[in-house]
Amino acid sequence: MKRIILIVAFALLAGAAVHLAGDASAPQGPAVSFAKAITVISPLLYPSSLAAGDLNHSGIPGLAVVSADNNAPLVYALGKGNGRFRHRRQNNNVGYAPGFVLLADVEGAGNLDAITTDIGAGDLNVAFGDGKGHLYGGKRLLVDGVESTYIVAVADLNGDGIPDIVGTTNNGIFVILGKGSRKFGDTLMFDSGGQYPYGIAAGDLNHDGIPDLVVANNGGDQPPYGYNVAVLLGKGDGTFEKPVRYEAGVRPWDLVLGDFNRDGNLDLAVTGPDSPNTVHVLLGNGDGTFGPAKAYRAGLFPISIVAADFNGDGKLDLAVANYTNPMPCHVSVMLGNGDGTFQPPVQFRVGVSPAQLVVADFNKDGKPDIATINGGGSTISILLNTTQFPTQPASHPH
Repeated sequence: MKRIILIVAFALLAGAAVHLAGDASAPQGPAVSFAKAITVISPLLYPSSLAAGDLNHSGIPGLAVVSADNNAPLVYALGKGNGRFRHRRQNNNVGYAPGFVLLADVEGAGNLDAITTDIGAGDLNVAFGDGKGHLYGGKRLLVDGVESTYIVAVADLNGDGIPDIVGTTNNGIFVILGKGSRKFGDTLMFDSGGQYPYGIAAGDLNHDGIPDLVVANNGGDQPPYGYNVAVLLGKGDGTFEKPVRYEAGVRPWDLVLGDFNRDGNLDLAVTGPDSPNTVHVLLGNGDGTFGPAKAYRAGLFPISIVAADFNGDGKLDLAVANYTNPMPCHVSVMLGNGDGTFQPPVQFRVGVSPAQLVVADFNKDGKPDIATINGGGSTISILLNTTQFPTQPASHPH
């Protein structure tokens, strides 16, 4: 928990801008635009994480939010379909300090469940969805021998058709294999390849049908700092090969996988507030390895990152939360050129100190929108996408 507080405190400091040359010759796609942010008071003081998902099979995503402050509950609400949300509900079966929430089908029943991590203890809590908009009960999963759990992802790691949970802790990576019927196996621990792993994502990096892992090791406070991005190739039984390390800026924090150059291989984009103005992109080779990182301008202190096609041209774009204070505070959108390169950021105002963002179609118009939690004012902002999409949606060449 101390580590997260130190990172957030650093990100609030003002810093000198690092100007990187943009690629003026890169092909330009349609512009991107969002309506003025809808910013509302968060149901929880100092929100630490939010997640979006369709909790009631209505086709309209709702939101879930947690706070690591003083045993706060999980609060969630169904979407109205216009960027606003219905009556709030809550689930009290969370840990002491829930720092992250993910909506995913953990049970394998076709409904979204909620997983919350705990930066104050070595556990997870799962609230199970009924598919009608309710998150019931709570199952505590212990991660033995750790002080904190940070970020989680869900994937079938051992090929049995049952979702599994993988995540980061203060000293490594954990895996909890699902057994079905709301039962789970014991925790498996793996070396992350560095110190203080935080962001994590799962995807098939080498086309063998087995999920692999990428993790952002934020590094220690004393040499050797141990910061990097590490790749752990899956063996297909819930275990992983030894981590292979890559440089991706100073003290990476969050990351996202996506096919940025449309070659059929997963690529990687990485943020870190200690790399105060840049996102680093590593292109995948399709065999589980990546090329060298290339830096792109991303606005001040990019801390959270997502990928989506925000302008409808068939090319993946990036959006980052610029964790700054005081205002103005922004989400920066970096349009992709379709060849693995990105255009300079286009910025959109949100609340104070946006710390995490998620993407979903909140108003059911077929365009990806953005939601942020804003720690500086305990607010939530919704950016509705107003981009004029092409009449005929662009398609990938393969």
